[in-house]
Amino acid sequence: MSNERFGAKLYMQSSTTEADAYNYIIKLVYDRCRVRLHDGKKELIRARLGKRMRKHGLETVADYCDFLTTAGEDEVTEVVNALTTNFTSFLREEDHLQFMVRQALPALLTKGPQRFNIWSAACASGEEPYSIAFYLWEHYSLTTGWDWRIRATDVSTKALDKAKRAIYTADRVEAMPMELRRTFFLRGQGDWNGYYRVKPEVIGRVSFHQLNLLGEYYFQEAFEIIFCRNVMIYFDRPTQEQLVNRLCHHLAPGGYLLIGHSESLTGLSMPLRCLRPSVYQKQ
Repeated sequence: MSNERFGAKLYMQSSTTEADAYNYIIKLVYDRCRVRLHDGKKELIRARLGKRMRKHGLETVADYCDFLTTAGEDEVTEVVNALTTNFTSFLREEDHLQFMVRQALPALLTKGPQRFNIWSAACASGEEPYSIAFYLWEHYSLTTGWDWRIRATDVSTKALDKAKRAIYTADRVEAMPMELRRTFFLRGQGDWNGYYRVKPEVIGRVSFHQLNLLGEYYFQEAFEIIFCRNVMIYFDRPTQEQLVNRLCHHLAPGGYLLIGHSESLTGLSMPLRCLRPSVYQKQ
């Protein structure tokens, strides 16, 4: 595998100062996944890389950067895992889920039961794609002939490992309505008391893959809806435009892109029309 992506090389000419080291880490993360860490994030960088530094007996960020030059791709992946934000929750921004089943899919799927695909493009630890699955399970039942799949991707391998396990602490689950918990989760017993696991039949509808949204990828299927929420707030405007147009390439005709409520695509050149804040449709 090449040691260069998006123009960033995995070595430094000099890392004799902490300032150089922080700049290197900031550039590395930006070039890998376009997440913009600014100078004010130095304490966050040191805190999140602290575990890796202690593991290798290194005291300073500069020492860790020197180590990165020879450590290889796996260690760089650990840096990306540590510094990309993966906060999420079940049923987050639930109005999007309601829009999906009440407006978007009925408008697209007018011929009755058929197959369709949803993409959770930054799935973090899995709460988003499983929440999508809960809603689809109730409104587009497999027993009535519908066949749907959810593709879930994230740049963080650590987050994906948790998503695939589908095991969550009680505090992550018990805020959900009791009916949903009973329908879609198994409650842990014995050593697993205080944990919940998504039921296997739901897990089976979701496929997880490591993917850099700004890297190279190809899907055979088109997606009726793409969820890419609370991701673009970390990107500059040119990168946002690049990403949105990539996502549009994978949308079915008339398909929908859902972004976070705090995000806006205003002013970007793209084949989308805004239906309402955070909801866009492919023209």
